[in-house]
Amino acid sequence: MNRSTNYCEFKLRVPIGDISDDTFGDIDVIRSLFATLYVTPPEASLDRLYEQFYDYTAAHPNGRKGRGDVLIFASDADDECFMAIDMFDDVTDQMNTVGIELRVPRDCADKVRGLLQSIRSSAEVSSALLEGDLGIKESLAAENFPRHVQGHGGVTIQHAQFFRRGCLVYATSSS
Repeated sequence: MNRSTNYCEFKLRVPIGDISDDTFGDIDVIRSLFATLYVTPPEASLDRLYEQFYDYTAAHPNGRKGRGDVLIFASDADDECFMAIDMFDDVTDQMNTVGIELRVPRDCADKVRGLLQSIRSSAEVSSALLEGDLGIKESLAAENFPRHVQGHGGVTIQHAQFFRRGCLVYATSSS
């Protein structure tokens, strides 16, 4: 059996405020996703990481718009499994949405699907929940960063930060 068929990929886009905030941290469903995938979460909440990145970019003419790294959290137990948060903020995005992209073992796909559907149903706005062999693993490989991202404001360079066991282990250069 092909190793890639043992995994399922998911993709969803929701506002950062629907999955994490500065007061209470990451919502229980996000914490459950980290736990299900055996991913040690970062010390800071996703909202804090989102805001820290954009505090840095505030000096740029358009602030956060047209910018945003991808944060990739590798599983502590399975090198093929991860959760990624794409913080790219297009100039037309008034809801501060982030992409949630996951690669999970098939044996926990039903649980992950349910958790993502819970996030989607409670979000103020959301994209469709995509599932299947979406090419996420290949798209988020370290050698693909920095990469060019086309947005409504033109083309921008996107960087990646790779985490394992809650710690940053590799990052592409900052712009």
